Amino acid sequence: MHRASVLRSRLTSLSHLNKKLTTSLPQQLTSNQHLSHRLAHLEIMTRHLHSTTSSSSNNGNTKRGSTKKRYATTALIASATASVSYAGYFFFSSAAIPAVSGESVTEETDAKRKTAVFKEQLSSDPTFGYEYVGFDSYPGIELDDGTGVATAELKAASVKNVASALDAAGFDENMRGDKSESTTLNPNHALRLGLGACPTYGCPFLPSDVHYNDQTKLALEELRKKTITADDNKSSLLKTSGTEKAATLTLIGYKGGRMEDQINQDRAFVLSPFMYRNIMKEDSKVRPVARLLGVFDGHARLGEKVSEYVVKTLPALLGSKLVAKEELSNQEIGKILQDTFVEIDASSPADPSGGCTASIVLQIDSNIYIANAGDSRSFVAVHIIDPISKAETTHLIYGTREDKPHLSFERLRVEAMGGNVYIPPGGKGTTRVLYQDPTTGSTSGLAMSRSLGDWDAGDVGVVPDPTIAILNIKDIKSKVIEKLNTSCQDKAKEVEIDPATGESIPSSDCATYGENDVKVFTFSATDGLLDYIPENSIAEHVAKGLYNNKEAEQNIHLLTACEDLIYAAAQGWQEDKGGRYRDDIAISVADLESDP
Repeated sequence: MHRASVLRSRLTSLSHLNKKLTTSLPQQLTSNQHLSHRLAHLEIMTRHLHSTTSSSSNNGNTKRGSTKKRYATTALIASATASVSYAGYFFFSSAAIPAVSGESVTEETDAKRKTAVFKEQLSSDPTFGYEYVGFDSYPGIELDDGTGVATAELKAASVKNVASALDAAGFDENMRGDKSESTTLNPNHALRLGLGACPTYGCPFLPSDVHYNDQTKLALEELRKKTITADDNKSSLLKTSGTEKAATLTLIGYKGGRMEDQINQDRAFVLSPFMYRNIMKEDSKVRPVARLLGVFDGHARLGEKVSEYVVKTLPALLGSKLVAKEELSNQEIGKILQDTFVEIDASSPADPSGGCTASIVLQIDSNIYIANAGDSRSFVAVHIIDPISKAETTHLIYGTREDKPHLSFERLRVEAMGGNVYIPPGGKGTTRVLYQDPTTGSTSGLAMSRSLGDWDAGDVGVVPDPTIAILNIKDIKSKVIEKLNTSCQDKAKEVEIDPATGESIPSSDCATYGENDVKVFTFSATDGLLDYIPENSIAEHVAKGLYNNKEAEQNIHLLTACEDLIYAAAQGWQEDKGGRYRDDIAISVADLESDP
């Protein structure tokens, strides 16, 4: 269909939908014209996208643009058409929240990395002083045995391990082969709708497109109007993409050309619960509470094949390694995470091209393990409810770093492997590892120093080994509660004197915080979201979806909270790039204390 015809058809359908839905809205929604604003924005965005006449289609290294900006306020989240100012984002600056630096090496041993002990980094969050353990699973240049470029032996062994894990997880040929290539982006995927068998480790929540899937868009509107609930079996969205306590959604990007030719290279999932013990197919005394979630941002030509492969294989491979031993130390689980990333990298369909980020959160009972390779990110946050005033606040406890090639150890590795790091003039924009694109023969730039796939970039120091952090839910809550109660008591010691009576007046009334007043949750997001929405704002809005009073008129569902964030980021791309470019967007979220 001609581009102008596509545009007229889409705008007409949006206008009709706008008129139809706004006439049936509850009064409180009609008054602030929330839906009308959103649809008007979509019309403008669609018009801009389809009016673009010459923008090169470039799925390779799509972290384009040296003038990325992030929104300075949270107003945009409430309405995707709100007027919001920009704040320049300086890309060499580091996030205020703590992260594993990746600037340490493993301790040398005779067997090198086979039995190497990760050198631990201790750090703490600046607000509550909670200390966590982190380490870089990359062994260091001196011990590097070629992790960036898998040997033929490693590739063969990895392919065998993945196949064995998929067999143990119950994957048949229809679930793992080309026939199911788009399964992880299909909101009506067979596994959750009873049309096939789930893997032994459980049915994943998988992301649906918030705008370009009509069923999903309608279901989200119904959630806003409260015409369906979390217990409503009529909604496929609530079966396939999330609940009130776990969710994942996406939005396809725009990289030039016709909208129908765009490819979403982002993938994501949430497994809540992650029943990895079932992979053994044996009775086990240990049945831990477990979750697994993450995001995977594909890049370069065919990057979507790599991210698709990772989503399908990572839970099975990771689970098969976790069940190999009844009890595991944190160091052993860290090594399992590293081996999982390395083996998936070695077995991925990255020939002739393609790669993806990987940012995952694994919960086993009270322990949280976060593994990250690339510039997608994962976070752990707390939501606090004052037991007296009921005031609510949200704070980030931990967030992964972006693996960028200008970071000192990353650059050192790349240059030691014969690679070059491109640093944009003036320090604004994104740094890149330069390598030769196998499909074009030209020099390309990869906007990260670690990833899965990207084998040609692996020749010059891009590795799959993740940075890893280990946190504990009980310890987080204990530290936060201690800090809250101590701070208030210290403040209460500051007294004022009543001039009339001469008696002291405490400056505040202290609330006593308990276990139920502090909630712990996590989320992972691709840079399509993070480039325009600050991580603190994401955490605050996710918390509204997870913990708001469900009886209140203004409460929002977790899925619609994720939808808000995606549309807010989409508008950021729209206003910054003028409709010429928008990255794919994906987010995964889970409460870490509710029953899976």
